[in-house]
Amino acid sequence: MNGYFTQEDLLLLKGKYASLARKYKSTTTYVQMLAEGERQVNTPLARSIYADIERIINLFKPLSDEKLSRLKGKN
Repeated sequence: MNGYFTQEDLLLLKGKYASLARKYKSTTTYVQMLAEGERQVNTPLARSIYADIERIINLFKPLSDEKLSRLKGKN
């Protein structure tokens, strides 16, 4: 399985590769290659890093207007 993130998603990751690399005792290049789909996500380490990349993207991705209005209680 190759990872797939949009360019917008990759912009959200800017500056976070080093933190993930430290967490997993890996290199920033390896983390970046996983995010950009240049490496296979086929090992336990790669799957863990990829899962954290997905969590970071979901955390920093802005909510759509529809989701935001639902959270505010408007229909």
